[in-house]
Amino acid sequence: MSIVRVKNKYQVVIPESVRDQIEVEVGDVLEAKVERGKITLTPKSIVDRIPQIVKDVRAASKRKGLNKLSMEEINAEVAAVRSQKKATTNRRAS
Repeated sequence: MSIVRVKNKYQVVIPESVRDQIEVEVGDVLEAKVERGKITLTPKSIVDRIPQIVKDVRAASKRKGLNKLSMEEINAEVAAVRSQKKATTNRRAS
């Protein structure tokens, strides 16, 4: 369990161990609500991450010498990047 302090403007820092478990990143959108007297923050979407994912896919395709990818290939690259990030996060959590 982590303890955080409420700062000016009611800001709190989400501890790294918690951030790693939910894979939250700077700029992500969280839903804040009170449930049974507890504050919960729930990640809402990865829509804001799409530009970075596309950039990663384009960089990977360029490294592989591919100039244009089909949607199927793009989806496969996105899945590979997501799996890699998930594996990295799981290793940190272990």
